Amino acid sequence: MINVYDDVFDFAYRQDIYAFVTKSLFQIGWADGSIIENKKHMFLHSAYSEADLNKLGYLDKIANSPVAKETEGYKLVHAVVNLSTPSDVNFVHSHPEDKVILYYVNLEWNDGWHGETLFYSDNLKDIVFASPYTPGRIIVFDAKMPHTIRPQSHIAAFYRFTFALVYTKC
Repeated sequence: MINVYDDVFDFAYRQDIYAFVTKSLFQIGWADGSIIENKKHMFLHSAYSEADLNKLGYLDKIANSPVAKETEGYKLVHAVVNLSTPSDVNFVHSHPEDKVILYYVNLEWNDGWHGETLFYSDNLKDIVFASPYTPGRIIVFDAKMPHTIRPQSHIAAFYRFTFALVYTKC
């Protein structure tokens, strides 16, 4: 299950999210999956508390959008912003939870900058869906579905930010 939503937030609110994210405290320590090899490649991330989400008004905005139906019967487990760079090494992984709501934070992203989200079949042999990094896009997907990102290119003028809300069934 993969659902894509574009233009859920108006541009003014998207700017608010971007400003909030770029002022976040980023730490090294997030990794793709649980394989020991993957742990050698840690990423910059910022974990968001419920207070952070409330200050940003993010959950209210989601609740008043077409994405709201995606959260019915689920509870939020954690929220994290990932900061990607061209030199990051990314691995195919899944999550133990049930659902992810992934938001592409950047306000601008150009052709050739890459950074697509790739979704794989269970046997990891086929890419079943690829989402271009489209500013303002929200992707909702089954957290157990294998996925990764294509690293951004060195010509990208900005860091690649994604904002993930991770849910489990109630």
